[in-house]
Amino acid sequence: MGRERPFTRGRGARVLIPALLLVVGVCAGGSVAGGHARAATPPSGTINGSAPVPWDYAGIGGTGGGTDSYQLTVQLPSSAATYYAPDVRQGSTHAAVLQVTLTWTDSSADQTLGLSVTDSHGNAVGNDTLATTNDGSNINVFQLQDPQNDTYTVTASNQNGSSTAAIAAHAVATLRLIDLSSEAQPPNPSGGTGYDNYHLPLSLMPVKTEETQLGGRLFGEPSIGVDPRNNDVMYQAGLYTIRTAFNDATTPATASYTDVSFPTTSTASEDAILYVDRNTGRTFVSQLILACSLGAVSDNDGTTWTPATKPCQTPAAVDHETIGAGPFASPLPMGAVYPDAAYYCSQNVAEAECALSVDGGLNYGAASVMWTSDQCFGLHGHVKVAPNDGTVYVPDKACGSPECLIVTSTAGPNCHPGFAVSTNNGATWTVHTINDGYFRYFTTGDPSIGIGAHGTMYYGYNDRSGHPMIAVCTNQGTVCGPSKDVGTAFHIENTEMPTVVAGDDNRAAFAFLGSTTPGDDQENSFVGTWHVYVAVTYDGGATWTTSDATPDHPVQRGCIEFNASCPSTRGTDDQRNLLDFNDLTIDSKGRILYAYTDGCQMDGEIDPAGHGKCLTDATRLSGLPTEIEAPAIARQNCGLGLYAAFDGVMPSCSVGTALPETPHAAGLVVGGLVMIGGASVMAWRRRRHGKRSA
Repeated sequence: MGRERPFTRGRGARVLIPALLLVVGVCAGGSVAGGHARAATPPSGTINGSAPVPWDYAGIGGTGGGTDSYQLTVQLPSSAATYYAPDVRQGSTHAAVLQVTLTWTDSSADQTLGLSVTDSHGNAVGNDTLATTNDGSNINVFQLQDPQNDTYTVTASNQNGSSTAAIAAHAVATLRLIDLSSEAQPPNPSGGTGYDNYHLPLSLMPVKTEETQLGGRLFGEPSIGVDPRNNDVMYQAGLYTIRTAFNDATTPATASYTDVSFPTTSTASEDAILYVDRNTGRTFVSQLILACSLGAVSDNDGTTWTPATKPCQTPAAVDHETIGAGPFASPLPMGAVYPDAAYYCSQNVAEAECALSVDGGLNYGAASVMWTSDQCFGLHGHVKVAPNDGTVYVPDKACGSPECLIVTSTAGPNCHPGFAVSTNNGATWTVHTINDGYFRYFTTGDPSIGIGAHGTMYYGYNDRSGHPMIAVCTNQGTVCGPSKDVGTAFHIENTEMPTVVAGDDNRAAFAFLGSTTPGDDQENSFVGTWHVYVAVTYDGGATWTTSDATPDHPVQRGCIEFNASCPSTRGTDDQRNLLDFNDLTIDSKGRILYAYTDGCQMDGEIDPAGHGKCLTDATRLSGLPTEIEAPAIARQNCGLGLYAAFDGVMPSCSVGTALPETPHAAGLVVGGLVMIGGASVMAWRRRRHGKRSA
């Protein structure tokens, strides 16, 4: 769970990546030391959403570090309290996004202009795209989520303080006003998929020592996999490994849970990863411990474990490990004793690396560099292996030269989502980019890849616009088609935690957290609600059908923290509760299963500070005491799966009347024994506008 900005804090005692200390930028609301302040031309103006407001700055930077300021008054259609009134479904009845785009003509590397903004009380507000080097794009963007009726001071400066020459710059402010209450959410489509949602019982997961030390439960960043031999579901969240067996003799299916955590991998963790080999059924579990990891494998779904002898690459990397497996590429490497190649990938500050294991994850070899910081950002998504020829893919959210998230501005045209590809068992790597996609202004989570049976690659990500986008690539990633927006039917304006899985070559699923509230989801003023959405394709990505998997239940309210402007203070306003990613897989019949962290669980408790239930109180932010983020699984219950050979296994989904959330008891297994009546977990059929047809 790496960090994006030098001023961002992780949950608990997390490592600060040293490379980030290279940033010498100014936070959006920060002050600029020294320099000569001037007044812009004109010096002030008013914006109300009817038209853009332009102005010009002069004398920015130079040897004296000159700055220039503009007074911008925002006029909303009504008082802020009225305009941003709470709305249970959307978070607020309206939203507004103030954006200031700054451009200039001097392309010198040291002309890294930026904006800092304060309100009339001198408080820093908003986010700005930081940079220490100008890549020639000559652009910077500032955004403020839900501005007030106020006068803001917008100050331009060189983000390195001084430069070889003072220059002029042009600013344009826009105010986007959005009526969220008028955007009725559509019913789930008949051609989509439906889901039952299960919350894993917390009674199986007693508080660990590390959680006590960190001040809260650790259920973020779940991993999920399915043993193809018996369809047992393996789930990892923090320090807990849980096996789930679903009984489809009932409707909805009931679930039995068994704690199969291995002591070696359940005592300490900086990052937790689980992977199940879709060919052999072997389960891999890894717990990062900064220098290398703790690792173990199981061939019987956690009944017994074998500790890994060398559970990371050489040299050991420090953060954000991922494990994946699949067939070896030809020719077969020497010493292979396990049917599939296993890969351990991690970022090591100035570069990201992968290592191959030829013995099924017990020992990983020497690291090979996927990319350096001149090519892509260090943190990356999950490694995936093509089932047809062993091609290995690792996605990255920000590829540019130099690294666009740390060195150059994310507002420019050269910062794209990308991926590294190896066709020789990880010996060498080539970086490609999704050229019609652009990285978010103020950071986000990792993209994701799914690979079909014959090698078609599906690349899911959240674009600069915030929309959920997916591209289809062929020829081992060398040819990628245009990205498609799969969120338009539900008015999705912000996306986080994209994850992709594929089955047949022409079938794939793209799951993500989506919000209808536009703007900067890294600001604490963002109050949108988040649902789980799943888009599916059955024609190789030509068309996608999207469904809301949690229509009656937001899984988060407010910002999802990847940046310090979205708070991460434990016990008060912790929006770091979901951490960095969710996970997606399929069972042997192509049924889709999505692992996520429910930030709106524990709604029945009495809450402090006048906050009500997360489901019904639009002012409620998750992460407050007594809110516990809960490990959860969304399991497909209707619609086509991702293997055409099993199209008759699940009934089709049809549009119908709203269905209430009905609790269904499930067996709780502790130590291999089923507890009858001792405990249960709720499973809800969350298909608000749809039902399963016979």
